[in-house]
Amino acid sequence: MIEDTSLLERISKAATNIGNPVSFNRLAGDASTRTYFRVIFKDTESAIIMATQEPGSNEERTFVGIQRYLENLGAAVPRIFFHDAASGVLILEDLGDDLLETMAIRTDVEELQNLYILAVDTLVHLQKGALRGTSRCGAFDLAFDETKLMQEMNFFVTHFVRGWSAKRPSSVAVEEMNAFFQKICRELSAEPRFLTHRDYHSRNLIIKNGRLYMIDFQDARMGPAQYDLASLLRDSYLSLPEDLVEQLIVHYLENADHLMDRDYKHFRRIFDIMSLQRNIKALGTFGYQVSVRGCPRYLSSIPRTATNISRNLFKYPEFRDYFPALEEHILGPALSI
Repeated sequence: MIEDTSLLERISKAATNIGNPVSFNRLAGDASTRTYFRVIFKDTESAIIMATQEPGSNEERTFVGIQRYLENLGAAVPRIFFHDAASGVLILEDLGDDLLETMAIRTDVEELQNLYILAVDTLVHLQKGALRGTSRCGAFDLAFDETKLMQEMNFFVTHFVRGWSAKRPSSVAVEEMNAFFQKICRELSAEPRFLTHRDYHSRNLIIKNGRLYMIDFQDARMGPAQYDLASLLRDSYLSLPEDLVEQLIVHYLENADHLMDRDYKHFRRIFDIMSLQRNIKALGTFGYQVSVRGCPRYLSSIPRTATNISRNLFKYPEFRDYFPALEEHILGPALSI
């Protein structure tokens, strides 16, 4: 049931451009303000409708631009059947419900390995294609520089520490957390940059006819080669066996001939630090979703994310000075659920 009459009018009108709609079913969607529906047609296949919150804002312009770029690159992304900027509605190819997350949960160890090798190979193909291609998109003008990475850390403090956790850290704790964040963000921002999906995880990858499709790619930008790999292997929604994580990192490096430096030790360090930053940022998103938007869906992902943070934080003795503040304001609250 769709309670917003104006929203129903928008999507109904758009749907008539490609068929005779019979029903609209709201989907869970992502952590954005976009709304998703599966529309069932009487005389053709189903499709996915993406509606923006503010009609006429052309918020979906970035999605369309990156979709066209990726499609031209040969990447597996949903086709666009219809776009009306005035109503803020996109109608996309329905890729089905076989998310990597659900496939991974119900499969055996061998098939899990095959699924994730496919995901790593897809990522390598994306990075190589973007690096060697001659066309560009808006993502090439955006980067995970130190300023952007620190903005995400500040978002975490606002919405996880002070928001969801309701903590009031002392000035000393704030200073220690900021010093830690600046240390890892500065190191990450100095790395060579490649095209990143930015949310390359198990809920944004769909298996259809043996091919892995990417969705929710509108926030793509340039960043370390390890960014999407960290999103995939240190997922907040799914835990992988450590031996498989190791195998997949090696598999990536064996196929990443587009990298200037394929030294395992350095690559693994940046992978771990990227995972730290990415998982801390994810806690900020979850805190915002729960405390600001009143969406409890992400609560169950907080402890898993904290476990990922803990694994990489305690791996490096150089971070020891920051342990007290990070344990009190990150690991303690996150693991207490």
